[in-house]
Amino acid sequence: MSGTDTFDEDDDGAPDLDADLAYAHHLLALGDDVDPAEVEALAVSWYEGAGWIGDYALALSEDAVLTGPWRVPDEARPSLRLGPEVAQVFLLRCPVQRGGPPPPHLLDPNGLTGAFREGLPIGAESDAVDFLLAAARRLAGAVRIAGSGAVLMPDPDADVNLCVYTPIWLEPDALVAALEPVLPTIHLAMDLTDFTPPESVPAPDAAEVEPLPEGELEWLHAEARAYDEAATAQPPVLDAYGAVADLGTDGIIEVAVEGEDTAPLVLRGLDWAEEGVIAYSVRWWPADEEALYSPTPSRAFRAARGRVRAKIESAALALYATVGGEITDESGFLVEPESLDED
Repeated sequence: MSGTDTFDEDDDGAPDLDADLAYAHHLLALGDDVDPAEVEALAVSWYEGAGWIGDYALALSEDAVLTGPWRVPDEARPSLRLGPEVAQVFLLRCPVQRGGPPPPHLLDPNGLTGAFREGLPIGAESDAVDFLLAAARRLAGAVRIAGSGAVLMPDPDADVNLCVYTPIWLEPDALVAALEPVLPTIHLAMDLTDFTPPESVPAPDAAEVEPLPEGELEWLHAEARAYDEAATAQPPVLDAYGAVADLGTDGIIEVAVEGEDTAPLVLRGLDWAEEGVIAYSVRWWPADEEALYSPTPSRAFRAARGRVRAKIESAALALYATVGGEITDESGFLVEPESLDED
């Protein structure tokens, strides 16, 4: 798609947005400090096969394409409800796919229920809108919804959870040792001494089987005892476990450790991730969990979130220093370690 097909260009060559065309499409609105390459990087983290397919055309999937970035003419701002802080927009071309109206009491931190009162998006449109919101949150932008004209501004500070992906498995005690300097109250959310081996499968009814010769029966009993002794002498094999840090009135930080057979899309191409990864998810649970989903969190909640965010970043950096790998945010986008707070 060429910028001259449906958009006019001003004297300096910057493409102008056609407000009449834009009105019927979802828009990703961004400031002038965002490079289009950043939008592309987020797209390839979210969609397999995403990439530029022409002038001002960034394919997300077979059904969804972002065109742009386009400059917003001043005369178009009132009708699109875009303020002067918006310097550029991407326009989403995607089939309209809607389900039923949202439930009246749906917890909705992004404001989608108000923007889609007649029916929430489903299918490709739902995934594309979710991507636009995630990108807007990461890039401090906004999303204008077609039809209703609602302008949604996801809070960049709301995304506090992080995940460290690595090929290295830490035993539970090693995890606690790595995190204690930054999370002094960290402790395992399980007791390995309480591990109970699974019960043996019940033997079939003796009337249904032919008795074994006495010598063979004694040999089988001896083999079974030896197997049981060897099994109980070994520690239980873990493929997942968790730890918790108590933050008092701020809630808890949960660290979940789990092996994943398939690495997330953002790690594709990394040799160490080809056969699976170990995921260390660092997540906050406030005392009032419903507050996580409020579109208008209280001042006290925002203050607690800020304190916890610093702790989660320190914990992620401590894990990264121990096991290496990559760090992602709650949307699955890569996070540079240098951007996190280690204090």
